[in-house]
This record gives sequence, C-alpha cells and structure tokens, in this order.
Amino acid sequence: MLVGGVVRDGLMGVRCKDIDIEVYGMAPQALRALLSELGQVIEKGASFGVFGLAHSNIDVAMPRRERRTGDRHTDFDVAVDPDLSFEAASMRRDFTINAMMRDALTGELVDLWGGQADLENRVIRHVNDKTFPEDALRVFRAAQFAARLQAEIAPETMALCASRWSGCWRSFQRRF
Repeated sequence: MLVGGVVRDGLMGVRCKDIDIEVYGMAPQALRALLSELGQVIEKGASFGVFGLAHSNIDVAMPRRERRTGDRHTDFDVAVDPDLSFEAASMRRDFTINAMMRDALTGELVDLWGGQADLENRVIRHVNDKTFPEDALRVFRAAQFAARLQAEIAPETMALCASRWSGCWRSFQRRF
C-alpha cells in the first residue's frame, strides 16, 4: 500500500518528493530479502520494520503498533505486525489526510478516516484521540500542514493540541 504523503499529494495533483510503502502479510526478514533483489537496502529502523533503497526516495515499512513509554519523542515501544488490519495500522497516523492508503497494484483508495473529504475541505483533523497526543511534534505538524495547505485545524484537534502543548510546556519547565 502507498501511504501518507504520496497519497495525499497525489490527490492534490502535487508531485511528492518521497514514496512511503507499507507491506502487509510478509515477515520483516522476507521483505528485506525481497528488497535486496532491487538494490542496496538501508535499514532506517529495522527493529520496527522500516527499510529504504539506496539512491531512491522510497521507504518501505511494515505495519506496526506503537505504545508510548516515556516523555521523550523517541520513547515508544514498537511492534511489527505483518497481519495488522488497515484500520489498526492507520490508526497510529497523525492526521486523516496522512492516513489514506492506495493499493499500489489496483489503484484503489482506502480512506478509513475521511481524509479525502478533509483534504477537499482543507481541514487538518487527527485520527485518534488516544494516540494523537502521544507525540508532541504533532502539534507542530498540525500548524505546518495548516499553513502549507491553507487549511483550518479542526476544533477537536486544536483542543488536543492545546492540551498536549501545555503538557510539553510543564515538562520543559521542570527540566529547566
């Protein structure tokens, strides 16, 4: 499945600078072996199933679950699950416009969270109330996408951003 920005940008008629692919139903070792037939494999996060091909802008990942384990941006427990459903895999994504998938073989769009409508209406909306606040950088990504796409941030997403930002600020103050 093509995922994320390549799908979003394609729907907008914009050329995407990188391609993210998510491969289902294949063990990480088998995926790595298959990719090695296409060229030099770069392990961008082999422990959580993300590979790249040298001299390309292609990242190939496995579906995975993530669980927050600490305060830092990198504090996540990640588990690859090749048999994860599209719904479960896309639930960890930040915004509906980034949670769409396109079948690379058939061209079918899989849009479980209303991303296409949000893109057409220029709305930045989070996918999941529970997982969205786990990564503080999503607050900045919301602002960045709103500015870049001349979009509005959905009120419910803005509320989560505000609560997450205040938590980040308190954490920052405790450290300094």
